[in-house]
Amino acid sequence: MKKLFDIIPDELFSLLASRNKRLYADALEVLYTAYQEKLKITVNDFYSMLRSTLEAQLIDADFSEDGIAVEEAADISGKARFLIRKLDAKGWLEKERGEDFTEYIIVPEYSSKLLQLLHDFSNENLARGASYVFATYSALKVASENNNANDLMLAVYSAYDNTVQLRDLLKSVYHNVRRYCQVQAALYDVNNILATHFDDFGQNIVEKYIRPLKIKDSVPKYRGAIEGYLDNCLDNEILDSLAQAALKDKRAENLYACQADLKKKILSVKDMYDNLETEYLDEIDSQVRRYTRATTRKLENLLNRDQNVRANIDCILQAMVENHQGAALLDKIQPAFALFSQSYLTEKSLWQTKRIVKRERVAPVVLDDEPVDEAVQKEAEKLFASPYAQAAVNAFVEQLLEKHAVVYTED
Repeated sequence: MKKLFDIIPDELFSLLASRNKRLYADALEVLYTAYQEKLKITVNDFYSMLRSTLEAQLIDADFSEDGIAVEEAADISGKARFLIRKLDAKGWLEKERGEDFTEYIIVPEYSSKLLQLLHDFSNENLARGASYVFATYSALKVASENNNANDLMLAVYSAYDNTVQLRDLLKSVYHNVRRYCQVQAALYDVNNILATHFDDFGQNIVEKYIRPLKIKDSVPKYRGAIEGYLDNCLDNEILDSLAQAALKDKRAENLYACQADLKKKILSVKDMYDNLETEYLDEIDSQVRRYTRATTRKLENLLNRDQNVRANIDCILQAMVENHQGAALLDKIQPAFALFSQSYLTEKSLWQTKRIVKRERVAPVVLDDEPVDEAVQKEAEKLFASPYAQAAVNAFVEQLLEKHAVVYTED
C-alpha cells in the first residue's frame, strides 16, 4: 500500500495553513464548481469564475507574504492570475496546452477527491442512506431474473460496495447523534435548545437518515430477499460462472482467486445484514432515545428553575386574551414565538384527550335487579338540566348562530 505523500504533493495543504487560508479555501470551492460543471476547463474560464465569485475578497487580499509581484498586486486581475499560479504550484491543479494552443486546467485524481471532501464538509451533506438497501435489492433481483452471469457478478460487487457504504453511513449517523448530545450540553437558552432539537437534529438527522432507513429503505423489509439472492449465488455452478465473468473483468489474477473473492464478498454482505439491526439500527435508536430524554429533562429543569420563563409566557397569553388588540400583539411576538390564536369553533374545538386508566382484574360483581330510586332519578334529571350540560351548550350555540352568520370565540 502506498504512503499518503507518495500520492499527493508535499506542500498541497500549505495553502490551507497560510494567512490567506479562507481565500484559498474559497478558490478551491470555485475550482470544484468548475470541475463539476465542465469537462474541459480553460484557464481563461477559470480566471473569469475566480474574478466574478471572489471579487470582494480579492480586493482586500494581501499576498505580500506569498511572493506576489508588485505589478500583480495592483489590481484584481493580477491577484486572480497569481491565485491560479499558486494552486498550480502547490499541486491542486495542472495546466496543459491543447491542440488549438488553448491552456486548459487539469484536476488530478487526488485533487478531485479532496475537493469533493472539502465541499461535503462545507455543505454538511452526508450521503443519504435511502438508496443503498433498495439499490442492492434491485441490482440482485434484475440480474437474477435476467440469468446473465456478468450482470449477476456486477450486482454482487455492487451489493458489497453499497452495504459497506450503508454501514459507514450508520456509523456516521450514530456519532452525529452523540455530537448533538454534546452540543445540547453546552446550551442553556430554551429557544436555542428547541431550535437545535427540532431544526438541526430533527431535520438533518431524523428526517434525512433515520426515517428513510425505517420507512423507505427499511433493512428488515429487503433483508430476506437480498440474502435469498445471495444464497443462490453460492450454488457451485452459479459461483463458477460468476468467477469466470469476474476473471474476464480482471477482478483477480486467476479463476480460483475470483471465486474466493466473490464468495468472501457474498458472505460479508450476508453477515453485515445479519448484524445491521442489532449492532447499528438498535444502537442508533437507543442513542436517539437517550438524546431526546436528556433534552426533555434539560428543558424541564430550565423551565422549573427559571420562573421568569413561565411568567413571561403567562403574561403574553393573558394579554392576548384580555386585550382587544391581541392581533397586533401577536404580530409583534411572531418572530420570537410561533403562536397562533383560535378564531373559530368546530366540533373538535372542545375535545380533550381521554386519560387511559389501567384496570386491575377483580372478581365479577353480581347486581341485583332493583327498581330505580325516585330521589336518585330526580337528581339525575336536575343534573341533565344543568346550564353546563351538552344539550344546554348546544342550545346556547344555536341561539347565537340564529342572529349571526359567524360567531367568534371572543364573543
